[in-house]
Amino acid sequence: MSYFVTGATGLLGRQLIRRLLSGGDTLYCLVRDQAAQTRLEDLAKELNAADQIRPVAGSLKDPALGLSEADRVELKGRIKHFIHLAAYNDFRRDGNEVVKANVQATEAALACAGELDAGCFHHLSSIAAAGLYRGCFDESMFSEAEQLTHPYFLSKHLCEKVVRQQQGMPWRIYRSGILVGDSQTGEANGIQGPYYFFKLLQKMRNALPSWFPLVGFEGGPINIVPVDYVAEAMAYLIRQPQLEMQCFHLTDPRPYNAGQVLNLLSQAGHGPTLSLGLNLKLSSLLPQPWLQLASQYPPLVKLARRILSDYGIPQETLSLLNYPTRFDAQATQALLRKEGISCPDLASYVVPLWDYWERHLDPDLFLDDSLRERLTNKVVLISGASSGIGKATALRLAPFGAKLLLLGRSAERLAETEQQVRMLGGKALTFTCDLTDEQVTHDLVKKILGAHERVDLLINCAGRSIRRSVAASTERIHDYERTMAINYFGALRLILGCLPAMADAESGQVINVSSIGVLTNAPRFSAYVASNAALESFCRCAAAEYSDLGVRFTTINMPLVDTPMIAPIQLYQAVPTLSAEQAADLIATAIVHRPKRIATRLGVAGAVMHALSPRLAEIVMNMLYRMFPESGEMQEEKLNYSQQQQMIGLAAMLRGIHF
Repeated sequence: MSYFVTGATGLLGRQLIRRLLSGGDTLYCLVRDQAAQTRLEDLAKELNAADQIRPVAGSLKDPALGLSEADRVELKGRIKHFIHLAAYNDFRRDGNEVVKANVQATEAALACAGELDAGCFHHLSSIAAAGLYRGCFDESMFSEAEQLTHPYFLSKHLCEKVVRQQQGMPWRIYRSGILVGDSQTGEANGIQGPYYFFKLLQKMRNALPSWFPLVGFEGGPINIVPVDYVAEAMAYLIRQPQLEMQCFHLTDPRPYNAGQVLNLLSQAGHGPTLSLGLNLKLSSLLPQPWLQLASQYPPLVKLARRILSDYGIPQETLSLLNYPTRFDAQATQALLRKEGISCPDLASYVVPLWDYWERHLDPDLFLDDSLRERLTNKVVLISGASSGIGKATALRLAPFGAKLLLLGRSAERLAETEQQVRMLGGKALTFTCDLTDEQVTHDLVKKILGAHERVDLLINCAGRSIRRSVAASTERIHDYERTMAINYFGALRLILGCLPAMADAESGQVINVSSIGVLTNAPRFSAYVASNAALESFCRCAAAEYSDLGVRFTTINMPLVDTPMIAPIQLYQAVPTLSAEQAADLIATAIVHRPKRIATRLGVAGAVMHALSPRLAEIVMNMLYRMFPESGEMQEEKLNYSQQQQMIGLAAMLRGIHF
């Protein structure tokens, strides 16, 4: 007996091939290019089945799959089971085009099966073929499908229709539930379906303790099945005689509702769960005109889309949260029980699913890939690029296809940065500029926009720090003027210059390198902290104005970083700090995820303490202020060795906070 399989190297294909090999049969597998053939050969080696797994060159885009004449002659009359698994499943882009491609691929597979005189055509479909049918959809139903407006539902329905309407070849259709990874290992090969919510749940886990009670909606039943169950069931059903012209539901007979699914996933990730689930039908108690107006009100619609986009959740998946369809699979389950095959309960394998995702599929593991996607052909303006964090950021972003515009005061050091960027394969232009000079900065921004139309990403790294107590600054108002001139007004000039073009393009991001001192209200840094706080306040106001225009503002409250800025302070030479490269990694994270703020846990704890108990926070900071001397006193060695060690130990324990 021989099989012909499309989609053999996909997640389900690999699992199904393992099970079909047990009979000693030959499997002919469609491969579209050399990369696919290599993957198939690797699978054959892994399974020690090189003599059973045979690659056949072809493509889903070609008529009858584009098999060569020699292959058609060799295989004609030898294929008992033609198994069509392959499909295009990414409907976030040009969904209608993908629908057309899937239908054509199914037609091509049927034509190929006909030319080879295959015994039976086995088609992998999905419960999505039912659309959003309200009620119970059994295995005999097809034309009763409802609300096939989304490309994914329409694609599965039309492909089934093509199979059902063809003449002259027996067929079997397998409607799988929402496919996830292996129930034993969690192995999966991509982000789709429930996996879109994993990152949101992970962020909630990192932000909230596991005991924190949440309120949400219960939603409708979400029929999730592991890939090994579907593969086991298909392998068994394919081999059984006299099942032609039937459809089989490979579904979970006891599905959880959407709220329960999210709870199980969050528990697997040690995050908070819903303590109170509300039925979505309660929305019927609200005035329907209000709900309709809210659902169609453009600002709210745009806001919802951007929130979902920030978490990587396709808007279409929200329709699944109140999924109205239940699936009757009694006939299929009766057949599978004879072989002892049953769908495992989601709760029994949710931990392997989460563990595999966090170890292998979490987008944060592929930060460089995400950076390339964000930066290719973009214009990035970096201030303070001649040294420190700015230079490290330029080098970090160099290999990812952006055009880097490097600002600094030293032409010589900027030239060094530019040379290093080019050695890393990057593109860079340098501009010497004193950001404290209003006219010079204005002219520079005008020149940049004239040459590049707009800046897609502005990273403000340039800054000045002064460590001096208020008492020592009463006659030094220029300390405050100097820090405001560069940290606030310098950055502000660049932001105001770049914003109009960003708004016109409805795209852009401003990243400001601020300080942990803004969160902890660090004593002796009143000038530095005040200038950064002013910029943060401006950006919070601007973010509210530009949110619907696609412009994002991100503040990074950097802890102490080992840069020339802190070099004059002897104390900081003996305490742990971030390297400039580590600071650049935080900026890379900000580019990929575009959060409102990035801060260390210690910085957040300081902000919370100041918010909940400002008097206690003030006393603690005063105590620390009295423990640490002025910079000049330290240099004059007015502290004994024991005092210095205590001071350094405390600074090391409260890593990154300015004292």
